[in-house]
Amino acid sequence: MRILVFNCGSSSLKFEMLEIASGERRRLARGVFQEIGPDARASMAAADGPRFDAAIAVGTHREAALRALDWLRDAGAPSPDAIAHRIVHGGESVQGPALADDGVIAALEAASRFAPLHNPPAIDTLKAVRARFPQAPSIVVADTSFHGTIPAHARSYAIPRALAERHQIRRYGFHGVGHSWMRDRYAEIIGKSPHDLDLITLQLGAGCSIAAIKAGRSVDTSMGLTPLEGLMMATRSGDLDPAIVSYLAGAEKNSAAEVERILNHDSGLRGVSGLSGDMRELEREAASNADAALAIGMFCYRARKYIGAYLAALGRADAIIFGGGIGENSAAVRERICAGLGALGVVFDAPRNAAANGREARFGANGGAVDLWVIPLDEEFQIARAVERLLRIAT
Repeated sequence: MRILVFNCGSSSLKFEMLEIASGERRRLARGVFQEIGPDARASMAAADGPRFDAAIAVGTHREAALRALDWLRDAGAPSPDAIAHRIVHGGESVQGPALADDGVIAALEAASRFAPLHNPPAIDTLKAVRARFPQAPSIVVADTSFHGTIPAHARSYAIPRALAERHQIRRYGFHGVGHSWMRDRYAEIIGKSPHDLDLITLQLGAGCSIAAIKAGRSVDTSMGLTPLEGLMMATRSGDLDPAIVSYLAGAEKNSAAEVERILNHDSGLRGVSGLSGDMRELEREAASNADAALAIGMFCYRARKYIGAYLAALGRADAIIFGGGIGENSAAVRERICAGLGALGVVFDAPRNAAANGREARFGANGGAVDLWVIPLDEEFQIARAVERLLRIAT
């Protein structure tokens, strides 16, 4: 089965054409559009075929997707049997891979109020691609669906129940595709069922989240109603006192929406350092810049606190797994997060950790009660596997 996967970020679009058979894959083509807008750049490649890497002005995700389809056609790629779309927020209704019929699209549009940066461009992309390939089923895979198993005591906010129910306010969680990939891939590595594992998974990139997984099921995660809650991120604040919003709105004469924009785009690593939201740049500057060093210290401290909390919530863990651009490529960040957790059975091996950057590798010390791994994310393959299973069951 040939599955074309689209993965929309806030300012990027990735795509991958995969051929899936018996859980195995063959990559036929892939590409990415970065910084969508007048300064966008696209990189696309077919297996043993043409490549494209150049600046390309595309104003929207929808336009980028259509340009990708044109390029695939011209490159001689076969037509897809199914098309998959990652959606950040599935709301209350979309709890698993689902055929993107009019009802599902309406539910996703309703959930867009909680993910206004991510859902609308992904839905526009879905509609445009579906119009180009009406004969191929379009399937949505929502990041929130993996966290649908979080129990009420962990997903509920301590606000009046009537308000919460009226407005569907609860902790939904995000990055579900990435967290489920780390769970499934670790299970494959050690030869166990995912449902026999208790894990803590960290997706650390521009957006960051951590999940507690009990017997293969998500039972808690750091992101909440929106992707703003939880860990400190590249430009997002993560957890803070909610009174800060109203205080800053009054003190700075800003609207609540403007304060929220600041918390999403001008905070986190960028806001604390005053330099950048890119961990690589901050690590280069930390020795001579106290604010860069503070930003890194805060980032690692907050992640370490969440690990301690989730070890308490789970009671035990088989492994702690790191993924995402920072989690996969910064040995120094992994070391600072794990340091000091020895009393909880978390002990890393420094040489293994240094050698683990950018590859799938174990970096836990021998004899540690909780193993440590780097597992690079492969969201497109995880999405394609979910779609293949859905369609196989349906037929």
